[in-house]
Amino acid sequence: MEDRIICPLINIEISCVECMENQDTKEDFIPEIYKKLDNWKEVCKNCKYNKC
Repeated sequence: MEDRIICPLINIEISCVECMENQDTKEDFIPEIYKKLDNWKEVCKNCKYNKC
């Protein structure tokens, strides 16, 4: 498992832990920086790191 990944939602390196936390968090509590794309849910769902 990689420790850090490039998140396609923000094009910035984040930790796998941060990625997993966002996946397991209710939508209302996901930081706005990750929700700037109109199709952010789809991008996250289809990301190769979705279950990193």
